[in-house]
Amino acid sequence: MLHCDEDDLSVISLGEPATTADEAHLRDCARCRTRLEQLTAVVASARALTDSDHPVAPPPAVWTAIAAELARDERATVTPITSARRSGRSRLWLVAAAAAAVGVLAGGTIAGGLLGDRDVPELVAQAELAPVDDSGYSGQATIERGSSGNVLNVSVPDLPLVADGYYEVWMATADTSTMVAIGTLNPGHTGSFALPDGMDVNAFPVVDVSVEHFDGNAEHSVTSVVRGQLPV
Repeated sequence: MLHCDEDDLSVISLGEPATTADEAHLRDCARCRTRLEQLTAVVASARALTDSDHPVAPPPAVWTAIAAELARDERATVTPITSARRSGRSRLWLVAAAAAAVGVLAGGTIAGGLLGDRDVPELVAQAELAPVDDSGYSGQATIERGSSGNVLNVSVPDLPLVADGYYEVWMATADTSTMVAIGTLNPGHTGSFALPDGMDVNAFPVVDVSVEHFDGNAEHSVTSVVRGQLPV
């Protein structure tokens, strides 16, 4: 599954409309939705900046301290820039440099504050979920690794409601002889499931979604709607 382009997400976060393809992908992909939320938060904070947030010019003593520090090197020469010596061109250059510096400082501070503490997951594997027994449904599955461990994301669009049951997500060995129930998948939603610590995803590469009933039987019903194997 190809994710949204980072530049496209940046443009969307600025308020530009998303393409039809990006809209459809964002409905089903929790990873791209999270990234868009992060970028949108950065934009919102940047737009909230006021003049009081901008850095001010340093006092003259700063140049004196810099000169004193660099004077230890005989090759270094420090010439403070005074207002009397600034030509029109140098003033223009300084304004541009200051604007760039403000952008870098503000952007770095905001992004660091908003994104630095967030866990940006690493994509471990992804697979297409194909229909089982001509169910007519398909979907995607990904495993992402974050600071808290591995997370399985499962999306199967257009799943209908089950009148007397629900959908269960499983991970299984390659021959499906051993299956582990991971969690419930609600129709119309992308399921995100924290995998148990110590679970070897290489040993359980198959992702399966089945129809289960409220019958008290915890075993697989043998009625699967989609299945796929992760290349882990």
